Amino acid sequence: MHYLYWLRPDPACLPACLPACLLPRSGVDTEVDFLHPPSENQRKNPTMSRSQDRISSYRRHFEDSSSSSYQVRVSSPSPTRRDSRHASAGYSCRSGAGSMRVESAGRRNVRPHAGLALVGQGAMVCVGPTGEPAIDLDVAAAENQEFLSTRTTEKQEMIVLNDRLAVYIDKVRSLEQQNRLLESEIEAYQNRFENPSGLRLLYEEQLRELKKIADQMRVHRDFSLAAKDSTAVQLEAIKIKYEEAVELRRKAELDIETFRPDVDKATSSRIALEKKLEQLEVEIEFLKRVHQQEIEELMSKIYSAHATAQSAFELPDLAAALKQIQTQMDSWYKNKFEDLTSKTSRHVDKVRGIRDQIAGAKKDIQSKDRELDSLRTKNEALEAKIRETQEKYKKELEDLQARIEALHFELKSYKEKIALHLREYQDLLNVKMSLEIEITTYRKLVEGEDLRLSGMMQTLSLRSCSMSAIGGGMSFSGGGGGGGEEAWVVLVEWVAAQ
Repeated sequence: MHYLYWLRPDPACLPACLPACLLPRSGVDTEVDFLHPPSENQRKNPTMSRSQDRISSYRRHFEDSSSSSYQVRVSSPSPTRRDSRHASAGYSCRSGAGSMRVESAGRRNVRPHAGLALVGQGAMVCVGPTGEPAIDLDVAAAENQEFLSTRTTEKQEMIVLNDRLAVYIDKVRSLEQQNRLLESEIEAYQNRFENPSGLRLLYEEQLRELKKIADQMRVHRDFSLAAKDSTAVQLEAIKIKYEEAVELRRKAELDIETFRPDVDKATSSRIALEKKLEQLEVEIEFLKRVHQQEIEELMSKIYSAHATAQSAFELPDLAAALKQIQTQMDSWYKNKFEDLTSKTSRHVDKVRGIRDQIAGAKKDIQSKDRELDSLRTKNEALEAKIRETQEKYKKELEDLQARIEALHFELKSYKEKIALHLREYQDLLNVKMSLEIEITTYRKLVEGEDLRLSGMMQTLSLRSCSMSAIGGGMSFSGGGGGGGEEAWVVLVEWVAAQ
């Protein structure tokens, strides 16, 4: 609380110089000495003005002297004791020999008079100058109470708003601190992925080694891919050769199938001819034996007949006839034998040719079988090599794919973290902006309240000046004492908002 005092020797204008808005609000009765302004310690500690020595010296000085002086007692109820002190004394005007006291006992009587007169048993009323209307102290007290209630409500609202402002300031500070932490974390992440940081400088050698390893793996991967492509080309060529071999085998099998009936026929005819040849050989041997026996029998008969004929009688010469018969039989036998021999040789040649054909066909079949077996072994070897190569590069490709997927997953997680931090940062910025808007609105309200209070103070100052001008002709009289001392007093209380 700040008190401003203006002292002027005109006590007649005291009631007009104490508007309701200028009363103290300390919650205790305050004795104000208008003729003795408070010292610096008393301004800092208002309770010093309430000491008994101060009051006694004041009363001794003003109640016993014949000079014109006055004392104003202002009672300001506290917010907690307002109801109990509502009916207590608000203003008191006391008169004595050269003193004035304004008292409020629940009702005040104002009578028009040129000065201040006594009514009843020691009751005092304030009247204006001649021809001026009287000052209604009840209305002033009501205005005082209304202003006090308004100021109390405003003070409570200001306290609540100050508490809210303190909470908002603490929240803003904590949010700013969190914001700085998040900014530093985001900056660290950005430096980690964009700019070289101290950690990256520390691990730069390791990063270079990892880059070399990555380059080597990349070269190895390219080499493996090239080898895989070349192997695939070779595999395609081998597949083409295999298909050609399979086609040749199929054609050979078709030829074999087509030649098989002829071979079977040739085999059956060969067997039949061999059997027939054996029969003919047996028959030739039999005929040779029979012919030889017949010749021997004929020769024996001829010799025996010739001997008997010669011995018995002289027979005609049959030797020429026998020789002729023998010659005929020999020629027939030779012709017959030659004929059979030629037939046999023809059949033998035919069988030999068929045998040669069968042997050639067997040789062709065996060569085709050997070629087919070699192609099968080559095909199996190539297929095994292809499987081995596929398994080898499949494992390497799976490892590389797993590494790539792990790197993609790590990059995705870092991107999600950065996006999350950015969203949190945006939320914090939105909260900060909303709090700044509320603080700006609150500041505008406080500035508007300051402007309103300053306008009220200017209005009160003008009112005090006008009231002092109106009460310029008032005088105070009492008892048998005469003479008076004029004093202009304006007491202004200013409660600054937090």
